[in-house]
Amino acid sequence: MTGWLRRRWRLVVVSGQSMAPTLRDGDRLIVRVGRAPAVGDLVVFRARDVVPAADLTWMVKRVHRIEPDGAVTVRGDNTHSQDSRHFGAVPPEAVLGVVRGRR
Repeated sequence: MTGWLRRRWRLVVVSGQSMAPTLRDGDRLIVRVGRAPAVGDLVVFRARDVVPAADLTWMVKRVHRIEPDGAVTVRGDNTHSQDSRHFGAVPPEAVLGVVRGRR
């Protein structure tokens, strides 16, 4: 049971202010792995898949639009956030999952 649980859920810690005021630095998020996102969901995705020089492993952003190919256009809640306006749509294979809670 534990292996199944680890494959389906992950704990991700927020670093930075790009999702403020919704999320704060240090918030811990419970992520449902493999869940298809909907518009308005918070998603976690591999940063280097969209920003090759990124020093982050993961990014958290809100889904703004879902493209026909499954890619998601994302926006940060903070007006100074780097998001799809800067790096384009996030390919579906880069998405870890959908945020389902905060601890």
